[in-house]
This record gives sequence, structure tokens and C-alpha cells, in this order.
Amino acid sequence: MSKYLFCSQSALTSILAEIAVFLKGLTTETIDRAILAFQEGIKSRTALPLHFDPRSAQLACSSILRFTDKRSAAITNVYDIPKFWINLNALIHSSNLNIIESYITRAYCMQGSLNFHLWLIDIVQSAVKDSYHHTWIGKLASDVEIVVNGNRTADFDSAKYLPNLAFQQTYSYKPGPFRYDQSEIVSTTLSSILRLWLRFPSDELSLLQLSLINIIISKSPSSILFIDKVWEMFATPFSTVFNVWTGRSSKESINKSLAEFQLQFESHSFATPGSLDYDKLEHLSKLIAEWMGINDLDAGMPPTVRKS
Repeated sequence: MSKYLFCSQSALTSILAEIAVFLKGLTTETIDRAILAFQEGIKSRTALPLHFDPRSAQLACSSILRFTDKRSAAITNVYDIPKFWINLNALIHSSNLNIIESYITRAYCMQGSLNFHLWLIDIVQSAVKDSYHHTWIGKLASDVEIVVNGNRTADFDSAKYLPNLAFQQTYSYKPGPFRYDQSEIVSTTLSSILRLWLRFPSDELSLLQLSLINIIISKSPSSILFIDKVWEMFATPFSTVFNVWTGRSSKESINKSLAEFQLQFESHSFATPGSLDYDKLEHLSKLIAEWMGINDLDAGMPPTVRKS
């Protein structure tokens, strides 16, 4: 027992250290980089020449650079040099837009994953409460409840409830230990069915990613999703913030770590209204909204999620 307690304490100490390192990396400079990227991107959107082909310009520059490495003075090569300077400004603007594109894509990955996760929780809870009685999910919830209460084995075929689903799946339910209150089993089973049918990831890595993003975005402006360090945390949580744990670690251990992460993040300047960093994140949000408007994208992306 004492050896187990020592191991647990050692792991917790390591987790605390990793969380501290991650939070220390969330600095004003990380916000400033995103602000600069959007400021430059907004300017470049209006300055970039029409019909500019970045790939063709890159090929031209590549060939020019190859001959300058050899210090060639051949007249045909010399004639190519102006092509580099002609393309330079457009390439700079193209680079700015590529950076913005990367930020937007990352935000869609994180916000989309979280939104659908929260949507699934809401729709399952409503179906169990019979709020969707006359809908497909209301019918599914009713059938699941009958099977669970009857302690029966059953297959749930998506084609019966969602006939136009692109990828049809069948969920096989097997009853577990009986509980006096079966409602939790109904909710869990309904959630598992929908995760399978709608191709939701269900591994511990994905659930940890969603939990981390939910903690962060519930305490800060949604523009925090455009910070490089946050993407790094989302993409590789087991090699950054939670490198003590793996995908095989116990749920209890991971939940304790998440609770500690939330506790520490709540006191960070990124999560403190009125702080310089919080104000900068709100300024970044305005730049993002301006960018979305220029490009006819959803001005609410990433949308505001529920504050905890």
C-alpha cells in the first residue's frame, strides 16, 4: 500500500510540474503572435494580386535560387532574376494567408470536436427525458429503455432510425449487472449507440482532448483556440500536459489530473477578466470576427460555448 501511495504521489507531482510548465508557456507573446497574424492576414487579403498562383511563384523562385547557388552569370539565368522580385511581395502576402488558414483549420478541429461532443450530451439527456418523443432519437431512446429494463440482448441498426445515414452501423447491446435505477445505463447506452453510428471517437485520447478544450474555452474568450500552445496541447496531450499518463491510464487518474488542471487554469491571466492577457484575447476575437466577415465565413466561429 505504501509503495502504491508513493507511486501515486510521484505521478501527481510530475503532473503538477507539467501543468505548471504548460501554463507558463501561455504568455502575452503567444497572443501577440496570433494578433499579428490576423492583422497581417487582413491587410494581405486586400493587397494580394488577383489570380496569384503561389505554387507557380514558388517553382520560379526555386529555379532561380538553384542557379544562384552555382554563381552562374549566364544571361538566360540573369534574365530570370526579376521574376523573384516580382513574386516576392505576393509570396509574403500568400504566406500571411496560409498562416491564417492554419489557425482557422485548427480552430475548426478543436471547436467542432467540442461542439458535437456537447451536442451529443444535450440530445441524449433530452431524449431520455422524453423531450423528443416523436422524433427518431425519441424512438431510439424508448427502445433502448425497453431493452435495458427487460435485461435483454439486442441489436440496434442505424438503418431503422436513420435510413439515409451514409455509413450504416449496428450496435450490439448486452445487459450488465442490474441496478435499481436504470436511467444511467439507458443514457450511457444511448450515447454509445450514437457515438458508433455517427463515427464519434471514443478512445481516452479523444475524451481527454475534449475535456481540456472545454476547460480552457469555458474560462477564456474563444479566441484562445488560436494560440499555438493550445493546439499543441490538443494535438498531443499525452506528450505535453499529461505525459505521465498514457491512453491506458485509469480514468480516475486522468480525472484527478483534469481537476488539477482546471483549478490551476482558473487563476491564470488568460482566464481572468480585466487582465491584460484577457483583454488581448478579446481584441483577437474582434480581429477574427473581422476576418470572418471579409471572407463570408460564419462570423460566430468559433461560437461561444456554455460557461461553467
